[in-house]
Amino acid sequence: MNLPSVKRYGIEGSESIVVLLDQLVFEAAQYGVTDIVAGLSHRGRLGILTSLFEYPKDEVLRKLRGGSEFSDGSPHTGDMVVDLAKSATLNYPGIDSPINVDILCNACHLDSGMPIGMGKSRTKDINIARAKNNQNHTIGDHVLPVSLHGDSSFAGQGIVAESLGMSGLTHFTNGGTVHVIINNQVGYTTPASHTRTTRYASDIAKFVDIPIIHVNGDHPEELARAARTAVAYRQKFRKDVVIDVWTFRKRGHNELDEPSFTQPAMYKRINSRKSIPAMYEDKLIESGELTREKADKVRKQWLESLNIAFADSFSCNPVDPTRPPGWSKLGAPHEYPTEEATGVNTNELSNIGVKSVTTSESVTVHPRIERFHIKPRLKKLQEGAGLDWATAEALAFGSLLTEGYNVRLSGQDVGRGTFSQRHAMLVCQETEKVYVPLNHMNADSQEQRMGKLEVVNSNLCEGAVVGFEYGVSVEDPFTLAIWEAQFGDFYNNSQTMFDGYIVSGETKWGQQNGLVLLLPHGFDGGGPDHSSCRLERHLQLSNDPVDGHTDAMPNIYVTYPTTPAQFFHLLRRQVKRNFRKPLIVAAPKTMLRLASATSALNEMSPGTCFKPVLDDPTTRDPHSVKRVMVVSGKLYYDLAKLKNENPLGEHVAIVRVEELTPFPRRELFHVLSRYDNATDFVWVQEEPRNAGAYAFAAPRIKSMLPQHATLRYVGRSEHAATCSGVETQQAAEHVQLTTEAFDGLRGLVADLVIDSIATQHEKQHDKPASVISASVSHRWASRAVYAAHSSDH
Repeated sequence: MNLPSVKRYGIEGSESIVVLLDQLVFEAAQYGVTDIVAGLSHRGRLGILTSLFEYPKDEVLRKLRGGSEFSDGSPHTGDMVVDLAKSATLNYPGIDSPINVDILCNACHLDSGMPIGMGKSRTKDINIARAKNNQNHTIGDHVLPVSLHGDSSFAGQGIVAESLGMSGLTHFTNGGTVHVIINNQVGYTTPASHTRTTRYASDIAKFVDIPIIHVNGDHPEELARAARTAVAYRQKFRKDVVIDVWTFRKRGHNELDEPSFTQPAMYKRINSRKSIPAMYEDKLIESGELTREKADKVRKQWLESLNIAFADSFSCNPVDPTRPPGWSKLGAPHEYPTEEATGVNTNELSNIGVKSVTTSESVTVHPRIERFHIKPRLKKLQEGAGLDWATAEALAFGSLLTEGYNVRLSGQDVGRGTFSQRHAMLVCQETEKVYVPLNHMNADSQEQRMGKLEVVNSNLCEGAVVGFEYGVSVEDPFTLAIWEAQFGDFYNNSQTMFDGYIVSGETKWGQQNGLVLLLPHGFDGGGPDHSSCRLERHLQLSNDPVDGHTDAMPNIYVTYPTTPAQFFHLLRRQVKRNFRKPLIVAAPKTMLRLASATSALNEMSPGTCFKPVLDDPTTRDPHSVKRVMVVSGKLYYDLAKLKNENPLGEHVAIVRVEELTPFPRRELFHVLSRYDNATDFVWVQEEPRNAGAYAFAAPRIKSMLPQHATLRYVGRSEHAATCSGVETQQAAEHVQLTTEAFDGLRGLVADLVIDSIATQHEKQHDKPASVISASVSHRWASRAVYAAHSSDH
């Protein structure tokens, strides 16, 4: 026996699942379905892939032997053998067109792929209908999602209930998923009596009022019948169906486990019985439909094919998975990306802005929205200045729609916005009819294809919704898929999606995504669970090299923009690039209505783009600056106000890092090196020292400072909670840290005066400088690796 010590999580005891899946695909094809989106479980994955979905056996064996599932030289690091995925094309007798089977890439967290399959299948179905110009399209006409589950995970994982709960919602339905539970009646070592409080593993599905078909896995023909019934129901009612297949597990959780340690009685019965294939073979021979010779011949041919594949596995070079439709038009950044301008003609933007608040005569708008949202927007657009964040966002959305891109904005209360700032959808006060103004813009010509803005007020969950939007983004790179958290803190309910998919999917599987995650962030009295999107966690997930001497392809972009124009450019940049990467935005709260945090229309005009670093706009003489504060986010405006009030403020420069990863070394070096007399460099943040961006940014900034210069920290001290829940304490801490940022400034300025006097004295007496003052001894040229690039700007 080859590879006896490899864990395969085999299908032995549940072999009839292959019959069920085969029948599901065939039945779907009979109804005109062209694509299957299949989420497989660990149990039986390899057997299903090789026997039904035509995964090359030599490539599987190469992986089992410790090789990669990707071609030699591939940058992708791969995944466990039981997470293999590669799309297939199946042909059936009597079916004119082949059936495309899209196998989901999924992380090991059980059932986490369920909502991803939902988002992917819905998006794929809509795109096929658009390509066929199908005017009578019903969701689910072209794509059938199939999802395999274990009995314990289906009953125990919360993501299952979340996904089922949104399966019938307007913006989340995919026309129904067929769920198959491989019910081997034990979870790892835990008996069914300890894995659920219900009689059946499938009982959680009862709350969404969908049919559940229980079937004995010993009888393959009954599984085929269950498949026919499930597909027929799904096609008629466009709802989910559950097939609960009662079966068993021949070996332990994997082939190296000893199951009788914990289930001795169960495994006495299992070991004393025939396998399902052997039982069915006997039945066919007894009925005369099969001969023993034919059965032996088929078995021998299969074993021979495995032996050949094993020999080939030593020399095979796997064929990398084909990229989905649309993705072939894009690439991946093989070097430090060069940003293109994302600005738009200001007349066009002004027109879009007007249309973003223009309603139908049949829609009665709430008077407060009319007074505080519509009229101010129109006034600011006319003036071309003072544009707030919601306006900039609307301009970004509208301009993308006119260019043919679709925008999907999803999350809790996103239509109005958590802070009542957006109003992307207006609700008629008489009829409660929803009106989305940006979907009523007219194309300039018949040839122009307008995109659609889908505003999705999601159900009250995070994990499944984020997974769904990830599925949308993976399937369609030309839809700007956005998930907005009600507060940034709430993203942690979807941590599995971030860790296992969003930030690592491309590295593991070569699966890109361009999902945008808007996470409202800021310490403004909201307490420990309404203040932080946990910037530190996202930055820890970044592959940005600390030393900065290599330009690694970034896996994520994490930003903390401080102006509406910056936000406008970020959103447009996300789909105007020729590659896709996830974008995490520490989104504004108090900045939404902060008068100083506004932008002019010309900041979004042609030739403009997002800037990873913003220099201090109030600095008149860079040579007079002695202290450089480096900050990210809304704290800038508090510091800028104090600088303006400080009589020595002209000697301070406040530099904003708008993009935290990939860390903008070149841009930041270019800005910092202007302040050649600065001796004091400070990172200032409102988050605790063990949170925020300091731990990430500090070593990167220190590596580019002049020789002997250090980077000081000003901010809150380490804290177990995000922040204090006592408003007066939080306010006092804020005053303390912003005051500390300007402490000791007088002494620094005195040094500058002394240096200036010494320099003048030496010039008057024609004496060479024998003593190099502290303020000019830090030569930026000592950081050659950055200086070499600064000329690019």
